[in-house]
Amino acid sequence: MAAFTENEVDKTLDWEILLYGGISMYRNRKYLNDDLQWLRLRGYRVYRIDCKAWTSEAMMLESFGEVLSFPAYYGRNFNALRDCLWDVEVPNDSGLAIILDSYDLYARNAGLALKNLETRAAETVLDILAECSRYFLLRGRRFITLVQSDDPLMAFEGLAGVSTHWNRREWLNKDRGL
Repeated sequence: MAAFTENEVDKTLDWEILLYGGISMYRNRKYLNDDLQWLRLRGYRVYRIDCKAWTSEAMMLESFGEVLSFPAYYGRNFNALRDCLWDVEVPNDSGLAIILDSYDLYARNAGLALKNLETRAAETVLDILAECSRYFLLRGRRFITLVQSDDPLMAFEGLAGVSTHWNRREWLNKDRGL
């Protein structure tokens, strides 16, 4: 189903998100919930992950495994996260959406831990999700991530070669209270 019809191009939420790399940021929870409703009405399989309790990389990796029902052999590291996400079943006739609630709390705290010399753990997670979006899109499936942040300045550059963007209703700084 990944190919969009002429009626969908520039007119649907999933088109907009996938056009800009598969990840969309939200500050306003009402906008997030509205868009979640839109996805659900179109049959998207939705996995919502609360990031508030994540105080370590291990907790974050465990949470993904639990919410997405990864197999017992899931190695609880970034490579295993990527591998298991590539094996997640994405519905053919709709898509899959992962919602990361309060991601700013993780990104400001445990997510600041260096994964390697250049990349922070919080950025690595989103990079993996952006890669998965592209991977599934190439296979005819729609995989998107919605990231909720109470920090209106939060941004991640160059995820899988693409930067995150704010949703259409919070695109302007003034719409995020700045």
